[in-house]
Amino acid sequence: IGVLVTDGADADTIAALRSAAAEEGAIVEIVAPTAGGVDASDGSVIPGKQIDGAPSVVFDAVAIVAAAGAAGVLAANPAARDFVSDAYAHCKFIGLTDGAQPLFAAAGLGGEGTADGGFVDLGEHSAADFVARCRQLRFWDRQRAMAAS
Repeated sequence: IGVLVTDGADADTIAALRSAAAEEGAIVEIVAPTAGGVDASDGSVIPGKQIDGAPSVVFDAVAIVAAAGAAGVLAANPAARDFVSDAYAHCKFIGLTDGAQPLFAAAGLGGEGTADGGFVDLGEHSAADFVARCRQLRFWDRQRAMAAS
């Protein structure tokens, strides 16, 4: 699971994703806007792969854990926009926090018609629920909906 993060990303959400993934035998890879990683909400530094070298195509599922107001940095980054638009096009499950909305808007996603059952709001659902949904590997209903439109 590729987890795209911003400075101020909620450390508890990231820890919950890592724990839930470990329970399933899955691996979480942190993806950050820069090679140095990000400063999490608890003040810790979370190292990660730089977004330019870690596109969503290399992950089975993705999550975007963005602090409120910080996703603008991602929204301005073409690689970050591609990260979410490619994940959507490849029917991946996508976990997200409220702070991620500007990135989805910049990528042309998140409005009516694009948000579907493959999107999991991590503020409303547990990390364990998101990871359990990822067992299906893809949200194929999205592909059928895209083909019908």
